[in-house]
Amino acid sequence: MSHSFPTPEQIQKRSARMSRRRALILTGLYVLFMVHLVHWWIAGRTVAPAELNETMFTLEQGVVTIGAILLILILISIFFFGRFFCSWGCHILALEDLASWILGKFGIRPKPVRSRLLPLAALSALIYMFVWPTLLRLYEGRAWPGLRVLTDEQGLGSFTTEQFTRNLPGPLMTTVTFIVVGGAIVWLMGSRGFCRYVCPYGALFAGVDRVSPAGIQLVGDCDGCGKCTPACTSHIRVHHEIQVHGRVVTPGCLKDLDCVMSCPRDALKFGYSKPPLLSSFDNFTKPDVPWAWTWPQEILGVFVCLGTLLATRQLYGEVPFLLAITLGVIAAWGAVTTLKLITDVNLRVGRWKLKYHGDYKPASIGWVFLVSATFALLAHSGWIRWHEHQGQKAWIQVQRGDSTQIEPMTEHLYIVIDYGLWRPPYTDRMLADLWLGLGEDKRAIPHLEQLLIIWPENEARKKQLYNARNAH
Repeated sequence: MSHSFPTPEQIQKRSARMSRRRALILTGLYVLFMVHLVHWWIAGRTVAPAELNETMFTLEQGVVTIGAILLILILISIFFFGRFFCSWGCHILALEDLASWILGKFGIRPKPVRSRLLPLAALSALIYMFVWPTLLRLYEGRAWPGLRVLTDEQGLGSFTTEQFTRNLPGPLMTTVTFIVVGGAIVWLMGSRGFCRYVCPYGALFAGVDRVSPAGIQLVGDCDGCGKCTPACTSHIRVHHEIQVHGRVVTPGCLKDLDCVMSCPRDALKFGYSKPPLLSSFDNFTKPDVPWAWTWPQEILGVFVCLGTLLATRQLYGEVPFLLAITLGVIAAWGAVTTLKLITDVNLRVGRWKLKYHGDYKPASIGWVFLVSATFALLAHSGWIRWHEHQGQKAWIQVQRGDSTQIEPMTEHLYIVIDYGLWRPPYTDRMLADLWLGLGEDKRAIPHLEQLLIIWPENEARKKQLYNARNAH
């Protein structure tokens, strides 16, 4: 009995239907966020945000958090169903897909970076956030306090809270983060750039996915047409893995099911088979196409990524960890691309042809200018961040009664104020408290005035400023 295969029109319709279904679910996720936020505005207290990074409180301090519970449930679901959560329940991936859709409307199809070492940024972030603190605690001999539930009054990690934004950056930095991790990295490094190169949870989920029996399986007669591969928004060579392994083995498969919908012979289905642990490593160590970066380029990328991370993390007291890593990954890509401009015969970035048959094109001038300006800014940021770190370290010593650190502290913090691109409020807070504590009220006045420009309703600072102006 012959099997009736879907027509191209049917394939297009069912693929579009699957995409709309996933888009609707991801949009519903943001609707739930807004409902949660509105409930907090109205009631003044609500269920704590399900921030996965609050799992750190559980691992380090034994505080049971909503984020830790959610993470455990996600890990269980990945073992039984694969990485469905990433594609169907992650708000960052929703932004990435939106960015890809918008870029597609302009005819831009971002390509992934085939790098051996760059994905280790996500694994390193995972180890730093969730493993290193525990190792440090064990090394220092500090006992784990055991599991417990906290209230707002006891600190971060409560099940319900009046401090909805307690573990979130401010509106400006949140906006910048969303633009960079949900847009810029997609444009430069592929539709799942953040998931592949930055996300620590993605690295964890990939590890569980390697031992999960669930995945995209070959269930029919594959003729190797390859139509499943361009349909994959995770940039997996689906047709190759299906023919070699009988299933998709790359743990970066997020189970969008686009490849299943695109198969003209209905040969792909979601199902269960032998976990791809060893096969997935073989697929990475012995790729069927060469890596895009040479080893010298890989090493350059690592150093640039690490340097950018150190220069930008907590810059001006604002830049969050994952945003800094994202900036590091993008900077690494920019540095390697610039090196390729020197070494390669042909080079194209998106639609712009920088070099062709050894001849530099006009766009290469703009590229060099852009890269030079960017790395000059990063160098300045690193310089400022060093002074911030030194000033903050000296401030801690001053708080402990070491008066010899007053001069270094003020020197570093005034450099941040005078030469930084932005005046971080923490510098004025520290300096105001310092001068008031030393009885030098007049020197505290400009810092108190600056703080009241930012927080005009702060009654305590108003009182301090009034007393300082009327002292003696």
